[in-house]
Amino acid sequence: MAMGYRVLLITATSWCLKRKRMKIFIVGKTGMVGSECRKVLSRDHELICPGKKEVNIISWDGVIESLTESSPDVILNCVGFTDMKACETEEFDVRKINIEGPRNLAQASARFGCKMVHVSCGHIFDGQKPMPQPYFEDDSPNPVSAYAKSKLESETAVRGNSPDYIIVRSMCLYGATGKNLVKSVLAQALRKSTKVLRVPVDQYGAPTWSYRLALQIKELIESNGKGTYHATAAGHCSRFEFVSHVLKALNINIPVEPCSLKDLKDAAGWSPNCLLENRLAKKQGIDVMVDWKTDLDRFLNMSGDDLIKEARRR
Repeated sequence: MAMGYRVLLITATSWCLKRKRMKIFIVGKTGMVGSECRKVLSRDHELICPGKKEVNIISWDGVIESLTESSPDVILNCVGFTDMKACETEEFDVRKINIEGPRNLAQASARFGCKMVHVSCGHIFDGQKPMPQPYFEDDSPNPVSAYAKSKLESETAVRGNSPDYIIVRSMCLYGATGKNLVKSVLAQALRKSTKVLRVPVDQYGAPTWSYRLALQIKELIESNGKGTYHATAAGHCSRFEFVSHVLKALNINIPVEPCSLKDLKDAAGWSPNCLLENRLAKKQGIDVMVDWKTDLDRFLNMSGDDLIKEARRR
């Protein structure tokens, strides 16, 4: 384990070592959030992390069989069909993975008397709030894309079927695993054909490290949180500011040209305002998020060289 991760783990967990050791069933162990949750939660808890072949969340019988064998205290669902473009055409798979799967897990949590934790996102909002107003947990959703609609339905399925649940909404995630904001920036910047990057100045968010999100999920579980929580980094920036910061930190010299969302052909479904306010976690004194630049710089210092090599291999 890298020294930076070890320091963060010690800082985040040393004060709560006397909390109850739980058995946590993680679905989606290889994804960006799931892999970080495994790293964070394994220090203080017993994990059951089945692969796709071992448990199929869209199969009710498969879910029940797996949970009967493991008898967990917590079910953590990190699975999701997250390709926003593909969601527009792959309706069958999206419904199975993003809605029916979470419903099966939620119903199973009710049957076995365990807590259900479900990872959702801020795309359920339309992103039209005037800046810099963020979205709160109890704001009315208005999803505009197929992906966003499926995530809202997944939340409804969890609330309607599990008596003890946590829904965690986050946005603008990046990490060492899976497709994400930082990898997308590097893939574009290091492409041989790229002469300049055109990046919108009118889309705002709080870039959030998936590792930090995992720390927040751990805190929510150990604090016996209940209900819907927002979990994003503190502060905010435009996408233009984010991209410029990443390239400067990694010494990648390529011009970045400011533009508007409407000028980009592939920006369909992008929300102008992606800000979420962690109001409930702050109110309960369990918000562990830090400023977006602090975590981003730490992440790039730890993983930047590897991510550059990965981008150049493509």
